Amino acid sequence: MSLRVRVLVAVLLAALVPAAAIGCAARVVLVTRAEDARDAALSETIAHARAALDAQLTDARRGVERLCDGDAAIDTFVRARESGTPDTEARALLAASAPRLLQSLDAADVTVLEADGTVLARAPATTAPGASDAALVRDALAAGQRAFVRDAATPAVHIACSAGAGASPLVVVARRALDTRFVAGLVGSSDAVRGDANDAITLAFEPTATDGDAHEEARDVMVWRDAAGATALRLVAVQGDAGHRAHIAAIDRALGLALLATALFAALLGALAARGITRPLANLEAAAARVASGDLASTIGGSPRGEAGRATAAFDHMTRELAQAQRRLVRAERIAAWRDIAQRIAHEIKNPLLPIQVSIETMRKTYARNHPDFPEIFEESTQMILEEVRRLEHIVTEFSRFARLPRPRPEPLDVRELVTHLEAMHVTGDVPLRVEVEGALPLVRADREQLTQVLVNLLKNAAEAARARHGGGDGSAALVTLVVTPDVGAGVSLRVRDNGPGFPPGEARQRVFEPYFTTRAGGTGLGLAIVHRILGEHGATIELGDAPPLARGDSLPPGADAGSQQGGAEVHVVLTREGPPPDAEASRSGSATGSLGGAPRG
Repeated sequence: MSLRVRVLVAVLLAALVPAAAIGCAARVVLVTRAEDARDAALSETIAHARAALDAQLTDARRGVERLCDGDAAIDTFVRARESGTPDTEARALLAASAPRLLQSLDAADVTVLEADGTVLARAPATTAPGASDAALVRDALAAGQRAFVRDAATPAVHIACSAGAGASPLVVVARRALDTRFVAGLVGSSDAVRGDANDAITLAFEPTATDGDAHEEARDVMVWRDAAGATALRLVAVQGDAGHRAHIAAIDRALGLALLATALFAALLGALAARGITRPLANLEAAAARVASGDLASTIGGSPRGEAGRATAAFDHMTRELAQAQRRLVRAERIAAWRDIAQRIAHEIKNPLLPIQVSIETMRKTYARNHPDFPEIFEESTQMILEEVRRLEHIVTEFSRFARLPRPRPEPLDVRELVTHLEAMHVTGDVPLRVEVEGALPLVRADREQLTQVLVNLLKNAAEAARARHGGGDGSAALVTLVVTPDVGAGVSLRVRDNGPGFPPGEARQRVFEPYFTTRAGGTGLGLAIVHRILGEHGATIELGDAPPLARGDSLPPGADAGSQQGGAEVHVVLTREGPPPDAEASRSGSATGSLGGAPRG
């Protein structure tokens, strides 16, 4: 994750986390207040309904008790029974007074019964006098002065009283219907009910089997029991929640919009902050990349403030110091390189001069003495001198080739065709060349002449190494193998293997590519240095290793045994399809500094 993204995320978190926490706290407070308001409204409605219900039931009980205590028809019937006189007239008077009794009460009906259940009077007259309703008497006597419910399916409350003494009292039962009009009268004047229609509070009857019944969405206003004392009917207050849900949704939308606005504002601030922080760093990174690519004169410039300004100034100062150090280093390297080249050339030239000097002195002495073998000595000495002169010429030629190596001129190259050409060149050689080409080879961009020079040098070194180990005149046991395959990096892989003594171990192997380093007598030490330089300028790689032993079934050269194929060296070259990079530099022809700047790159 980039620094700009991390700064942006940090600013967003720093803004959103507190905002989200405050928003959640605000939501809890607002929702709690709304729920408290709903609960208060529901409690107010319940309290108002309970007060109205208690008042109505109290009035109803008082009305019933007045009938039992002082109504003329009931009192006449009770006295007649207590005196033992016939109660025919009293019974008729009581039956005729039933409508009057009902009118004195705000009830649905009223019934006057004897203790055995005989109906003396009933209004409205749903049954004739003389009918029996013993169950009503039993319920009334069991409930006493307590209001009771007989049938929860038709909500109604019964209030009873008894008149007269003895074992056969007169029982008066008034039934008060719990209908819609009754319920509306309980809450008609409540301010809470006249609130939001979506959250209106309504009263409803709910039959219940036991006292332990619970209701999840309603609260009890009044609970009535039957004559036996078991819960028979509940009046509950139910409050709608559509408005409450809409209110909470509005709160959530407002908080969401606030968080969104906070996020957008924080993102804007974070982007500005990230830009201010990362721009100097990006400039520093770009300048560092230019310095890494070799442009030591690159600077950032500008005048940013704070730590970024100090870092920019320090970087510009560093690049100026690096540029000066590079110039000093280049001068020192040139002097050191010329000194080293001079020493190496002097050493290489000194070796042939000693035999030349000895040969000339020998000829002078034998000539001065008129030695009879002078012609033979002269022939041998001049032959020696010519050989050493050719050796000097070879040294100078190799040095010239290394110093005047031209810039590569890449072109699309078919490596298979080049390998076939090299194979034809080695047909007549004393060391056989085995070529193995595997798979379809892609075209690569390379300088044909320089790549040919590379392979020729590698094959020549391999052949000399194999011949040096196996000897035998024609070197029949020696073998050189060239394996060409496509490379996984979309290039071409070339492996030159021999069965010679292999590369020297340790530090000596690391110095193989250094100019003038050689382990062979008569070698100039420039062949692999030239190879390394050409491949480096082509963007290719070269690695040294040990050749793998021959697998079972591999063919051997005539006269060779499997034991002679163990060991050997392997040079692995990988050519890229892109070829030389655009900024590839080769030494200029005739430039003294070019031979220094073209030293092999490791």
